[in-house]
Amino acid sequence: MELTFQVLPRESFFVILDVLSQYYRYFPDLRRSFLGCAIVADLHSPVDRKYAERRKPGEGPDLPPPMRITFRFDPKGSGVVTFEKEALLQQEEINCVLDVFRRYALRTEEAARSVDPKTKLGELGAVVFESSPDFTESRIAGYAMTKQDVRETIVLPLLHPEVFMAVGEMARTRPGTSVPRAVLFEGPPGTGKTTMARVIASESGIPLVYVPVESIMSKWFGESERRLDAIFDGAGRFSRSIVFLDEIDAFAGSRERPMHEGTRRILSVLLRQMQGLVDTSNVLVIGATNRKDDLDAALLSRFNLLVHFPLPDADERAAILAYYAKHLYPDELAELAASSEGRSGRELEDACGVAERMWAAEIIATRSYVTPPPLGTYQSAFRLKFGEGARARAGRG
Repeated sequence: MELTFQVLPRESFFVILDVLSQYYRYFPDLRRSFLGCAIVADLHSPVDRKYAERRKPGEGPDLPPPMRITFRFDPKGSGVVTFEKEALLQQEEINCVLDVFRRYALRTEEAARSVDPKTKLGELGAVVFESSPDFTESRIAGYAMTKQDVRETIVLPLLHPEVFMAVGEMARTRPGTSVPRAVLFEGPPGTGKTTMARVIASESGIPLVYVPVESIMSKWFGESERRLDAIFDGAGRFSRSIVFLDEIDAFAGSRERPMHEGTRRILSVLLRQMQGLVDTSNVLVIGATNRKDDLDAALLSRFNLLVHFPLPDADERAAILAYYAKHLYPDELAELAASSEGRSGRELEDACGVAERMWAAEIIATRSYVTPPPLGTYQSAFRLKFGEGARARAGRG
């Protein structure tokens, strides 16, 4: 029998031992390990055990084996208490297990409530971004239609939920609302999905809980789904919050393909959280993927809204370049945009960074005055990043 606690510090061993001592009279063995310890709890004394071993068969009833209780403490503050016995549990032992759970579960629940949700989420590997005036729509160049779609279907419902609720009550037979509970951002890498999530959080004044895939995945059995559940629980402790699941396809792929059992369990947790079986009405879930077709069909159906982030067109590329090369003339920006077809906003930013480093090195070498990079340096950087130089490096690789 295994009891899992969200909060189980090492000093809790003595609290639980105090509960055990009310049911067991003897503790003949204690072994420490790197992750915790194990004790043997017995209802019978060592003397009774020795006497029973010396008896001949049939001289008296056999004594039931003792209970082995293992404590495993996680460095992040959680833990597991395991009860093992090579026989059926006696009623007193069942009462003991239930008492440990009842008494310490209440303690851990109170401790969890007292922990700041931002701190707890940080311990789980998630990052909480507060509202910031630096993150507005102007952080994303171009994408006028996408920004309008996000503003009308996500930001406005978050800012004025009562209006959307009233409209739903007036329009629907049963009370409901069109406010989305789950949104999927789909598009190639580097097209602004993560930035848009931060823009939504900032403009609506709601904390964003960023969940990278590495914060969930674990080599320990059962740990990944526990972390995901705990992250949703932590996000739910805010009055309102946004959970942003980056690279959601990495742990929520289709069950029609071969799938590791751990990944299947993570998907089950995610489906349960998004289905509404758990009270997360104050949490908006945003998933990001560049492989929508790889997602599980059941999960895909949970998203109320799909926002597509395409690769930028020529005008959008020029607008993005104006953000990172503001000193260039419009015709120069248009020339660079024409030479970078099929490139994402992140790739354009990286190419501009290459140009800046090339020009800074030139200034140092020639001891010249500091000026912004000229068009020719950007052209060289773009050729290096996107053109013949990149293809040559790929061929050598």
